[in-house]
Amino acid sequence: MQKTPTSSPQAASQFRNHARPPVRAAHGAPSGSTDLDPKLLWVTIRHCWIWATPIGLALAAAAAFAVFSGFVPVYKASHLLEVNQDFVVFKGIMPTPRNLVASERPLVLNALVLEEVKNDPEVQAFYGSETPLNVGQLRSSVGLSNAGSSTLLSIQFEHEDPVAAATICNKITHSFLSIRDRLDNDRVSNLESWLTPSIDQWKNEVHVHGERVRDLSKVVIGYDPTHRVEGLENDLSVLAGLRTDLSNMIVEESILEAKVAMNAAMGEESANTDLDRSKVRTPYPEEIDQYVEADPSVVTNRKLLAERESRVRNLEDRGLAPLRQEYHKELKEKAAEQQRELDNAVAAARQRAPEAITERLRRTAERTYKESLAERKAASFAQRESINQQLVDLKARRAIIQQEYDIEKSRLEQRGGKAADLRFATEDREIAAGILGQLNQRLAAIRTERRRGSGLHTLAEATPPLAPVEPMPTKKMIVAAGGAFAIPFFLGLLWELRSQKICDSAKLESKLMAPIMGEVAKLPPKFGSRKGRRVFEESIDTLRANLLLSKETSGVRTLTIASSMSGEGKSSVASQLAISVAKASGKTVLLIDGDLRSPDQHAIFGLDLGPGLSKVLSGDIELKDAVDTSLGELVHVLPAGKMHQSPHRLVSASSIRDLLDQALEKYSFVIFDTAPVLAAGETLAIASETDATLVCVMRDVSRTDSVVRSSRRLEASGANVAGTVFSGVPSSQYAYRYGDYRYFTARPEPQTIENA
Repeated sequence: MQKTPTSSPQAASQFRNHARPPVRAAHGAPSGSTDLDPKLLWVTIRHCWIWATPIGLALAAAAAFAVFSGFVPVYKASHLLEVNQDFVVFKGIMPTPRNLVASERPLVLNALVLEEVKNDPEVQAFYGSETPLNVGQLRSSVGLSNAGSSTLLSIQFEHEDPVAAATICNKITHSFLSIRDRLDNDRVSNLESWLTPSIDQWKNEVHVHGERVRDLSKVVIGYDPTHRVEGLENDLSVLAGLRTDLSNMIVEESILEAKVAMNAAMGEESANTDLDRSKVRTPYPEEIDQYVEADPSVVTNRKLLAERESRVRNLEDRGLAPLRQEYHKELKEKAAEQQRELDNAVAAARQRAPEAITERLRRTAERTYKESLAERKAASFAQRESINQQLVDLKARRAIIQQEYDIEKSRLEQRGGKAADLRFATEDREIAAGILGQLNQRLAAIRTERRRGSGLHTLAEATPPLAPVEPMPTKKMIVAAGGAFAIPFFLGLLWELRSQKICDSAKLESKLMAPIMGEVAKLPPKFGSRKGRRVFEESIDTLRANLLLSKETSGVRTLTIASSMSGEGKSSVASQLAISVAKASGKTVLLIDGDLRSPDQHAIFGLDLGPGLSKVLSGDIELKDAVDTSLGELVHVLPAGKMHQSPHRLVSASSIRDLLDQALEKYSFVIFDTAPVLAAGETLAIASETDATLVCVMRDVSRTDSVVRSSRRLEASGANVAGTVFSGVPSSQYAYRYGDYRYFTARPEPQTIENA
């Protein structure tokens, strides 16, 4: 064995304190941070799939069965309508719309049609008396579509009963056709009433011109009717052409004026129509919940409650609650009072919600209705302006032709005398009679073509469908099963967020802001693969190299291996690190099992528990008599021994200082395997007296808040936290990240050590 050059405990102590390097301490991040890392999803699956998969499958099966058991097949019946393209005499008098769905949908879904169907006793019998039927319920089940052609319209209705679907579909269609016929008849009647004044006007014109013809005939008695005025016939032919143009323009002008009057009347009727307030639906539960959550009073109280609860949690996380009990109690009482205020604010907001949401829905419906009304008014105004412009152009052309006609007529009157006047009067009577005839012909054409019947007629009535729309709710079952299957994984994700387990070294370094001295591969089983054992040993050697070659830790002789809680691999790291240091340096290493409560080192190496550390600290035995040297010349082990009194009485800063002074006289390195920091306070006394402390963190086991709290306690006790050791990394992942550079020649079978 090699010895240090010191010759006394006092000298050893002075040397140890002088050689103790300044090691950077870990500064923990706030433990309340809950940033969602995308990698956490994969971590959750990796951790939870064993128990979440069977639970998820059971829940998925239950959800799919629930959807299937509650599924009620819906049947869709269709009533097929066709545009009536036949005509009696006059083609194009009663035009049909090009897009039936767009033009007929407002009337089919109108309350005029659906209210009549709703009040039908046969329809009400299909829905039963327990659930009163309303127009909205019918409207939601009605559908319209083009049946493969612009001249075909399909009106559909969905219901759980195929007979009800067909019956209600036919009743809606019949009500629609009936109201549509009535509206068409009203339109024709209005057109007749608007053409009647023009017809009466031209009847009067015919009568006036007829009287003038009779008066002129009396004046020219004795005039030879066969007498031809020279050149008059040719001029009369020109005048006849102008007269024909004038008559056609007058008829067209009368029709345009009738269209203007009809457009204005329809616009006034739309403007006088008010929104039916009874059609505003009742608020949905989710809308009430959203209103409550957005209420200013609720938001303010919720923020205040979160702040007060955060203060309570912060006090508890820092371990100050027992020291400041009164303040802690006051904070909790304020948080409880704030919770009551929040509950009152939520109750008040929920009471106001239905009325406020209904008012908002009413305003939205009114705004939508006004926008639709404004669009209709704009379209009607644009159409009326277009007709007015046509009317203005027509009147301008008519004025020009009338001027030419008057000039030609005056010239002929000068040439033909009274005979020409009689001829002109006759022509005027014929013009008036022609215009009157065209107006009467137009009115007769409308009346005649209206007798052909409705613009739409039934091509095929709805019959009870034989198969439902969806025989099996496959999509709903898949969605429900998928959501139910994800529930246990979601719970696992919540647990991972709450527990904040450390899954990779990057997260560890970002949370603790402390260096990672090394990553240690997962300890392989006793009969594991040779590659796994080789990778594990290589990771321990890398940790040792980082520790001894680093400028900050190169002078370390005493080292504490600590962890926040048990099961985080500190005993394995301590034992393997002792072996690696001894082999690499060729110097003696003393491994001390400082966990007096649940020791592991004697089990790892297969040694007797012996008197151990507990007897050395109590002064019952000398250090040299308690050390086990059966492992060889370089690595000696001081087991924990049997605990015969409280570890807090045995382990103190002074007793550990004396122990290290004795050990460093004989050994070059001393490594402590300690109890968990959070569970055993005596570990702080050991760490405060050693040169450096390594905090072991186990992948997928250690929690961020636990590591942060243990690091803070070590700092507060005066320990130098050199960094962390991230253990439990799968050998395949370690080899992928750092490579697997195997030896060219075969190595002796390494002796692995089982995890504590």
